[in-house]
Amino acid sequence: MPPKVLFLTGSSINFQEDVLHEGLDELLGAEHVYCYPYKDYKNFQYNLYPESANSPRHRNPIGLMRLMEQRESIDAVIIGGNRPDSLATWRVIQDLFTHCPVALLHGEESEPHWPEDIHYTHRFQMDLLPENQAPDLFPLPMAVPPRVMLPEETERDIKVSFVARLTHQIRFQCAELLRQGGFTVFANADLPRELYCWILNRTKIAVSLRGAAFDTFRYWEIPYHGALLLSQRLPILIPDNFVDGQSAVFFDSPEEMMDKIHSLLADEDRLAWIAANGQNLAREKHTSAARARYVLETMGLVP
Repeated sequence: MPPKVLFLTGSSINFQEDVLHEGLDELLGAEHVYCYPYKDYKNFQYNLYPESANSPRHRNPIGLMRLMEQRESIDAVIIGGNRPDSLATWRVIQDLFTHCPVALLHGEESEPHWPEDIHYTHRFQMDLLPENQAPDLFPLPMAVPPRVMLPEETERDIKVSFVARLTHQIRFQCAELLRQGGFTVFANADLPRELYCWILNRTKIAVSLRGAAFDTFRYWEIPYHGALLLSQRLPILIPDNFVDGQSAVFFDSPEEMMDKIHSLLADEDRLAWIAANGQNLAREKHTSAARARYVLETMGLVP
């Protein structure tokens, strides 16, 4: 029997929270995910909300009285975001759930503040640096919500592409070098998601760079679409991460990025082999459902 999870939603968009919510619904079935209090996903960008958010169960989520009646049947609580509204909700009901593990997520670009006046047993953080590890603190990177990705088998006639907002200096530097090299660059362009996916489907090598945070959707989208992930080497902890030279290629400077591009384009068989390995790993370990499984297993639950 799948575990039953109480998922506390915040009122605003939070990619980490929303992708995990979708993964829990897919992994466990929406009937095993209690949504409290209520979050209207339909106005969020990229359509990144669970299909089950439109189901009667989530459109009419569990109320406080029914939650009190069924609290003993709930196996775990996940506080979807370390934000004031989610924390305020948890402060009201936390005494009902001292019998089960409780996870608190932090998916922000800022350094986390972990409140001391609430109960939780596990912390999960995006952009977790190795030096900040602690016994109850675990990395939780972004992931691929497959339903909004559009991978297709197409001719890969774009050698290298980079599509991003220029939110960090390294993005400016790399975009300029890529333009000078004659490669495809869309900087600060509001592309429809279908067009963005179409570009990745046609790309042999796609570049991923840190933005305001180290982690970014692009890091996961690129290999899922079958392009080779050419990424700045990230200093954060990533479970089941891509391996340099096997399922992705990493670099430490814009100049090294260009060297790696020319080396890869000179060996198409190696390029295709790395890209295929990356796609297999993305689909096996880095979807929203895979993230949900990782969180539950870390909390001691078997989905």
